[in-house]
Amino acid sequence: MKKNDFAAFVAYVLMFGIAILVGLVWIRPIVSNVGNSLPINSILLVFIGIVAGILLNSVLMELGHLLGARIGKYRVLYWSILGLGVKTTKEGKKKFGYVKFDGLTGETKVAPKDKEKSRLGAYISFPILFYLIELIVLVVLFSVGANLARKTPSFGWIQILSLVILTVGGMIIIYDYLPFRLDSITDGYLMMLLSKPVNKVAYNNMLLAEEASLLGKELPDIPVYDEVTDFTYVLNNVTVYSLLSKGSIKDAIKILDKAITSEKGLSKSLIREAKTFKLSLLFTYNFPQGKELYDSFEDEDRKYISSISTPSALRCYLLVSGLIEDSETEANFAIDKTDKVYKSVASNAAPIEKKLLEEDVALVKQKHPSWSLYDLPWDIKKEKEEDSNKENK
Repeated sequence: MKKNDFAAFVAYVLMFGIAILVGLVWIRPIVSNVGNSLPINSILLVFIGIVAGILLNSVLMELGHLLGARIGKYRVLYWSILGLGVKTTKEGKKKFGYVKFDGLTGETKVAPKDKEKSRLGAYISFPILFYLIELIVLVVLFSVGANLARKTPSFGWIQILSLVILTVGGMIIIYDYLPFRLDSITDGYLMMLLSKPVNKVAYNNMLLAEEASLLGKELPDIPVYDEVTDFTYVLNNVTVYSLLSKGSIKDAIKILDKAITSEKGLSKSLIREAKTFKLSLLFTYNFPQGKELYDSFEDEDRKYISSISTPSALRCYLLVSGLIEDSETEANFAIDKTDKVYKSVASNAAPIEKKLLEEDVALVKQKHPSWSLYDLPWDIKKEKEEDSNKENK
């Protein structure tokens, strides 16, 4: 299980643990006392509360992000609540409709007006501020409902609805403010990430790069960071892929070396990823140097390659299998993982990664022309489209 997978598991356990606790300790006794007097079925009432809680807290969460972005001096590229919102088109116009989002309640995608001065403090803190306001209002409403229910039990619905809505909001807040990278970039992760000064401007640079990609503009100049953290490593890789697209392999490796030689601030997994990335490039463009580097790899480095969890690891596994161990089965095993591994590749890196893998497959075929290597997923898709077009004609 990967680190972010475990963090997501912990988040979901906490969320459902709270739901069960509130249900057994507070809601169940209320239903037992006033259930027969409620104007509607208690299960239906809880369901209505869950739906209302999701809608209300989704609006408050993304409204907090929207206002926080404005205060922090950011442009809002798109704003989505559960997929419905406003986005900026490549022509610079605002369009209302469905917006694909990466988050639990929606997404507010922003870009800094000034990469040095724009700050995400309000963007991160406003959603929890809105939840605290919601907490106060619903606690008061719960108390009012409890007082009314003592005289007229049918008013118990106010207590149940308040508790359910508040619990749903609490579950969303827990998910969003745990200081880990979960299924998406959460406010808690951002808070932890931006606690390092070097990451603040670096993150703004990344947002500018994302804006350029989203709107079809030319990528802005992004500095190469000598202080390599888990985040600046990702940003440095934008430059790495840019250099690779121009054929500047040596310059790309020099940037990877900054991460490989990093003594602090960078996690071991990313150091291994940088070493694996470098190895894959050397295997492809300078095999003798690649073989020498591979021979120096420790067991943990080789285990990382065997995990085939990233495109670099996949390409290294393929090349080791095909060029060193001469194993057709293992080479096909790597290719078979392509579709799964490449789904998570960033849009700016995807064309380069595909080109690198195609070159690596060609190298293996060149050494073993008799092997029956699997086709790559995009080649299979292309063949199916061509066959479909022929049938339509």
